[in-house]
Amino acid sequence: MIPSLRCPQLSIALFATALVFLTTTPGRSDDAAPAGKKTFQDVIAARQKDLLRDAVQYVEQHPNAADLDEAFSWSFETARRFGLEADALPMSERCLQSRTASASNKSAAKQVLCVGLAKSGKLKDAVTAYQDSLQFARFGAASEPLELAVELVAQAGLAGEHATAKEIYRTLSNRFGLNPQVGEFCENRLRKLDLVGVEAPELRLTDLKGAPANIADAKGKVLLIDFWATNCPPCLAEFPKLKQLYADKHEEGFEVLGISLDESPEIVEAFQAQAKLPWRMVCEAEQVRQAREKYKVRTIPSLFLVGRDGRIAQVDLKGNDLRRAVERCLAEK
Repeated sequence: MIPSLRCPQLSIALFATALVFLTTTPGRSDDAAPAGKKTFQDVIAARQKDLLRDAVQYVEQHPNAADLDEAFSWSFETARRFGLEADALPMSERCLQSRTASASNKSAAKQVLCVGLAKSGKLKDAVTAYQDSLQFARFGAASEPLELAVELVAQAGLAGEHATAKEIYRTLSNRFGLNPQVGEFCENRLRKLDLVGVEAPELRLTDLKGAPANIADAKGKVLLIDFWATNCPPCLAEFPKLKQLYADKHEEGFEVLGISLDESPEIVEAFQAQAKLPWRMVCEAEQVRQAREKYKVRTIPSLFLVGRDGRIAQVDLKGNDLRRAVERCLAEK
């Protein structure tokens, strides 16, 4: 859970930190631009893709090169940073077959392999590879398996395989059964996945300007409900990409409703103005409490994508995955 914002000095410090984070945190280039609109990150990503292809070719042509481990390391770091896991599949397979690759590179290769398979449409193979990797996971090192589970669940959600998404979290929870943090995380995510396909729970809210902000009013449009706070770095990291998505798709019927867990509406209002977030915000304690209860939100960020039919289509997607889901929902009449 996020800490409270009861101390004025702390509120100001967190607010300032939040603005710096928002304006300086880079995003993965696969999370940035819509089709037909190029950004500088797109140019970089295209170049990195070419370089990655060259690296794969280098390893294939020089299987005993002295700098082989360096090639593996660069390739996996680049693939993860730019969302090019599918392009790095040959490299991950080469690394896992290598007798000289470092343990850290083999670990990275397993992660790239899982995500790359999922992004290539081979979700079943990706889940099998993930389950295999869990056999060697250490009890005290759950962060990487957890992060990988979140990525695989996102791909499962985009494929409409929500049962598979749930199975991934159950598998992770069982593997780390004695780790209460992992168990609680998986339980929270499973609760939210239970909402996929059901009518979005009605909320009668009031935004920061005092106007009604009811969920039912957005029916016929595509609505993203974003639970966040100014002291939540992962929440803030998504705002630049979400702003771009909103600018690109708002006229087609895409709306965003921010529900802030901050205790001070003034802080949220000031942050919204400074960060130039154009969508509506809610920050009234009792309304937020009720919203969290109805949407089973225990941690943030928590995001719910509601389709034109008023049903929850996806949960907890971000970046390019969220863009793809929004475009699909907008295409549904």
